[in-house]
Formats: sequence, C-alpha cells, structure tokens
Amino acid sequence: RNHVPERSPVVIWLDMRIQIKSWAIYFLVVLLSLFFHELGHCVVAWVNGIRAVPTAAKEYPLDPVPDGVKYLVSAGGVAATIVASLLGLVLFAVKKTKNSLSFLAGVTAMPVLYSTLFFFKGRGHDGTEFQEFQSVVGASYSGHFSDWTFVVLSLAAIILWVVTEKPTYRCFPRLLLRALLTFAFIVGLQEANNSLFDRLFARG
Repeated sequence: RNHVPERSPVVIWLDMRIQIKSWAIYFLVVLLSLFFHELGHCVVAWVNGIRAVPTAAKEYPLDPVPDGVKYLVSAGGVAATIVASLLGLVLFAVKKTKNSLSFLAGVTAMPVLYSTLFFFKGRGHDGTEFQEFQSVVGASYSGHFSDWTFVVLSLAAIILWVVTEKPTYRCFPRLLLRALLTFAFIVGLQEANNSLFDRLFARG
C-alpha cells in the first residue's frame, strides 16, 4: 500500500492563507468592478453637467436628467464594464502574477453573470441599460448586441483560463461554490447598498 505523507500544520496553514488571500482579492475586484460600472454612469452625467454620486451598486443623480441624456447615462455603465473586462483580459494575457487568476475571475464575474441571465431570462440586465447602450453604438435597440458582447468576453476569459491553467475536473466543485457565493455577494451588496443610500440620496 502506498504511503501518503501527512501534510504538516505549517503547510496546511500556508495553503489556507493563500486560499483566503485569493478569495479576498477576487471579491475585492468584483466589488471594484461593480463600482466602476456605476462610475461609468456618473462620468457621463458629470460630462453633461449633472451631479451624480456613484456607490458600490447604484448611481444616484442629484439633478434631473433630461430625456436626451438618460440613454447616454445608462450606456455609460455598460461601456465601463466592457472596458474593465477588456483591460482585465489584456493584463492577464500579457503579465502573469500569482494573483492574476483571481483578478481575471473578479473582473469578468459580471460578464459571466450577465451571460448566465441572458441564457436563462433572455436579457442579461434588468431595465433598459443594455438596449440604451445598443442604441448608442448603432446596434438594434431591441436586439442582443450587449448580451452577446458579454458572452464573448466570458468565453475569452474561460479560454484564457483553460489554456494557461489547464484545469482538471476536480476544480468544478470549487467553481460552483464560487459562482453561488458570487451571486449571493452581489445580491446582498445591492440590497445593503440600496437600503443605505436610497433614502440618503432620494430626491423629494
């Protein structure tokens, strides 16, 4: 019978620290990517002379938004998420570090979530943000250009991961756990964010 050497407590502790750090980086990047999305909305508002406050999961215009600007503000968040995802893919491809995989997973978490919602619900985002972005870039308002853009970004991230990491089937339970925790994290963050800021920035 083959003898499997026991792992020392020091090795187990170091492995745990690595895993904790990896998860912490991942969720921090998810949080920052959500904020970057809301910042994209606000940047467009600011450029048009409208005061707005970005928070972790929602943007709050402090001034009335004219109808001619609303679709641009909506499109700004989608554009910001696309830019962040592309930058994440490029950085992962050209500069590998020990935390690159956690960064790539975090920055593309929203595209993966959008793609999942697209296949299950028919649209990756509630409201009309995706449609507004499509009208800005000249695509059909009622089409799915935004949805398919995020599907392509998600597939690009998955292909990069497979090619560079060569994962085995043993990683799938961990991926499922990460997906479930990510969904819970995003939903919980939105609920907490809106509960905290809706009343603070509500215009009476």
